[in-house]
Amino acid sequence: MLSKKVFDYTKDGKTVNCFRIKNKSGAFVDVLDYGGIIRSLCVPDRNGNLVDVVIGFERLSPYLKNRDAYYGAFVGRFANRIAGGRFTLDGVNYSVEKNNGENHLHGGDGSFSERIASVVEETDNSVTLAWDSPHMDQGYPGHMTVKVKYAFDDKNQLTITYSCAVDKDSLFNPTNHSYFNMNGPSRAYIGDNEIKLYADRFTPVNDECIPLGTLQSVRGALDMRVWTKLDNVLKKEETDSNLQAGCGIDHNFLVRDYKGDGTVLRAAELYGPSTGVRMSVSTDLPGIQLYSANYVKDGLKGKVGQVYGRRCAICFETQFYPDSVNHPEWPSPVIKAGETKEYTTVFAFDTPVKATVLDGHTTNPGDISWDPLYKICRADIYDRTARKDVLRRIRGSEVVITNKCVLDRELIEEFDGVKYVGLLSTGANAVDREALSERGIALTNVPGYSTEDVAQLTFSLILELCEKAAAHDAAVKDGDWCDSDDFCFTVSPIKELAGSTLGIIGYGAIGSRVCEIARAFGMKVLVHSRSEKELPEGARFVSRNELLRKSDIVTLHLPLTEKTACYIDEEALSIMKDGAILINTSRGGVIDEQAVADALKSGKLSGAGLDVLSTEPPKPDNPLLKAPNTVITPHIGWAAQAARIRLIEAVAKNISAFNSGRKLNRLD
Repeated sequence: MLSKKVFDYTKDGKTVNCFRIKNKSGAFVDVLDYGGIIRSLCVPDRNGNLVDVVIGFERLSPYLKNRDAYYGAFVGRFANRIAGGRFTLDGVNYSVEKNNGENHLHGGDGSFSERIASVVEETDNSVTLAWDSPHMDQGYPGHMTVKVKYAFDDKNQLTITYSCAVDKDSLFNPTNHSYFNMNGPSRAYIGDNEIKLYADRFTPVNDECIPLGTLQSVRGALDMRVWTKLDNVLKKEETDSNLQAGCGIDHNFLVRDYKGDGTVLRAAELYGPSTGVRMSVSTDLPGIQLYSANYVKDGLKGKVGQVYGRRCAICFETQFYPDSVNHPEWPSPVIKAGETKEYTTVFAFDTPVKATVLDGHTTNPGDISWDPLYKICRADIYDRTARKDVLRRIRGSEVVITNKCVLDRELIEEFDGVKYVGLLSTGANAVDREALSERGIALTNVPGYSTEDVAQLTFSLILELCEKAAAHDAAVKDGDWCDSDDFCFTVSPIKELAGSTLGIIGYGAIGSRVCEIARAFGMKVLVHSRSEKELPEGARFVSRNELLRKSDIVTLHLPLTEKTACYIDEEALSIMKDGAILINTSRGGVIDEQAVADALKSGKLSGAGLDVLSTEPPKPDNPLLKAPNTVITPHIGWAAQAARIRLIEAVAKNISAFNSGRKLNRLD
């Protein structure tokens, strides 16, 4: 719902209006038509009470008196600094106001942040303001029309959309300069907030906060890629040269994965432990300037008796890099004549749980997104975690996510505040389920996410052992085909699948999918499992021993339990057909590896296709590594990109269900 009221009057009697956008939960944002200022932003805390997370004032005069702080304002034409107040565009040299020492800052004095806008559109959940900027306004070329749309939805997301058009090549680098504190602006210090940046590099600056022209990896105090208490950053000012240059945090960070294609990317998060409120900042702009209110005046009187001071809040200014107009190698803020540009920044608010992923690299080595998790959690994600680091890394987390990082009884008994363990897998071998249950800690897994991929790999191994495609490829590339007297040759016998018998041990989702594929190849199928289910035509249930005796190929799709450990042992191998093929894409421990290696050496088995081994990674003395006629893949049956995307989405759904009191994929 959008409402409007008079906020105040300028010195020359012009009316300044305040637009309130209120959603169904009662949360709201107040926007002034003067400077596009965000005066208030009230969102629910963990108890459902509204908390105002931005600095603001009751009257217009404090905004005017402190105009160089740009409280809550829309900033343009060019946010941040231009070195020396000079730039060249289309071969023409331009000079703009030096209002920050010898440099230009935030469009200069009297720019958009100090002007009343016209209102060009109102909806139930948005207001759009516009400014008209004539040619050479503040020294910038071109007649520019700028619109800023503020939309606030029922998900507590404030979306700011900046758009402009110009009749002459010019610059457009917009931002919003709100000062945020997730514990509420009445707090005297931002240091009790926690921050996380989705940025691996920044633009180092000189003592005037002008970029040096290099892009450096974040380091020292400016490395905030995992959740970090701001006080732990700011207290390093005396020793960290980067903080000294900015008199605190006043630096531009490069938004990770920015490609300039309009994709809105997560750039930063801020969390207030006292309120439980998290703000997530996302943008399609390439940079984000953090400014820790280093020059806010102490004793500044704000809304409802609040008193602000130095470092009471922090700004997240999404932008093109500072001085980018003088660095043509950087993303460009230039807008061409007749062109329309549009940029988006989203400030989203929620009250998430804290989560730690202990070993995320195999699930996501960088080719997919963790966004489903980030949307519902305040998540730190580590590629790998050594046992000695587990307790330190999960400190403060309610949710712990693991794949193969072992959580045994000794570790679990030291857990403090952990309420939930989620598995990035179907199997639960990596955790002590009994110990978790004794502590009342919930446990979930993800069944079924890789069914198609494991079934696909099963037949990849079968086909390789029957067709010997890799061996034939190697022979061709070694020159054997070039030297052949005939138009073709074979390096080993080729087996035909049609009419042969496939024995499937274990008939869950994967086993049944393997059965479907086998029937498509024209194979006969025998199945053995704990319980009989409906089978397609051409398949039938049999005892284990009958399956072993009659199958040309045996494929295993079993969980690893006490009963299934070494399920294929010397005795089982003796029952199998001479020259049969064994496939295992389930768990390494379901076969006796030495017995299988011996069967391969003796010719009892003509081949084995294995995606799993008893110890992973394997030890060099594993007997299967040197056994003949084997194809061994490094546990990749689950690793197709589509499967890993499904896995992350399922983990997020499991956590959401737990948070709402529902049980989904629970193992406890």
